[in-house]
Amino acid sequence: MEWHITPIARKSFHSHVEFAKDDAIACALVKTEEGELVRVDVLISEANKVEMPGKVLCRWTQKFKPKPTDGKEEEEALKLTADNLFISFFEGEEEGTLSEENAELKHFLGLMLERRRVLRVKARTRKYTRYVHRPSKREFLVPAVDLDPKFFLENEEKLAFLVDGADGDEDASASEDVDEGEGKAES
Repeated sequence: MEWHITPIARKSFHSHVEFAKDDAIACALVKTEEGELVRVDVLISEANKVEMPGKVLCRWTQKFKPKPTDGKEEEEALKLTADNLFISFFEGEEEGTLSEENAELKHFLGLMLERRRVLRVKARTRKYTRYVHRPSKREFLVPAVDLDPKFFLENEEKLAFLVDGADGDEDASASEDVDEGEGKAES
């Protein structure tokens, strides 16, 4: 069974008061009757007043550090989106089998997630790449295909949300400039 532990809350579980920078926070990991793992964060002054929603597995204290608003959260959400999309391509397929369905997208996402260190290459041949998904330790067999410019042009809208800072209009104008430059060089 895999448990997901959430990051520190932004407000108290007990009083719902927003935490301020450097507030002393009492944290607890609690297992509910349903078997779920819940994180409870409260101000230290409220630690003895809070009623825990289950059995306390461990406790600790820490200072609250607000997350910076430098765009890293959006970048992390983008990684998860690409990661989830990649995994969804393998739903319903038998593990360890090589399926050619969506081969170009699997290959593209595999390369992108390999670069982001979400996937690790276990084996690479001329026919396939075997990736290990670092968070889940699952293995995926991705067909090795050539990604030609036609693939990117046909799937530009689908891929726009996966590329950092992609804006369809900017990409289109940039590709037109490249095409014009190539035409002049060939003449």
